[in-house]
Amino acid sequence: MKSDLSWRYSNFLLRVSLGLFLFLWGVDKIMAPADTLRIFEHFYKIQIGTAASTALGIAEMLLGIAIILGRWRTLSYGLGLFFHMISTLSSWRQLLDPWGTIWNQGKNSHLFLASIPVLAAFIVLFMNRGDGRFTFNCSAGLKK
Repeated sequence: MKSDLSWRYSNFLLRVSLGLFLFLWGVDKIMAPADTLRIFEHFYKIQIGTAASTALGIAEMLLGIAIILGRWRTLSYGLGLFFHMISTLSSWRQLLDPWGTIWNQGKNSHLFLASIPVLAAFIVLFMNRGDGRFTFNCSAGLKK
């Protein structure tokens, strides 16, 4: 089944879309550092500065690029999965109360529900990290 053409392309699309997802969140940390500072304080109970937001943004962008290219698959896919899992778990209140009827005082936060299928996609990508089709190998170029 994994040799099927549709599998090759679907795994490629999954990898590129998740890498782009992380890349754009990295851009957000650089372009809107005040939002990042609020998010870290609210969800992680950590105060960071603008320089830390920029550094995290650059690191997240580099991780996104590594995932898009399929480089260091165990490490890059694993880090993507780990960081998204932490992000998802930190928003447990929004996930359990998406319409604000229990804890969120009427604040609608149902968009947090999208983190669950994204987490599942990261798990699938990590579990299939051995599939190196359409990945970029620095010494050999594009591997089909």
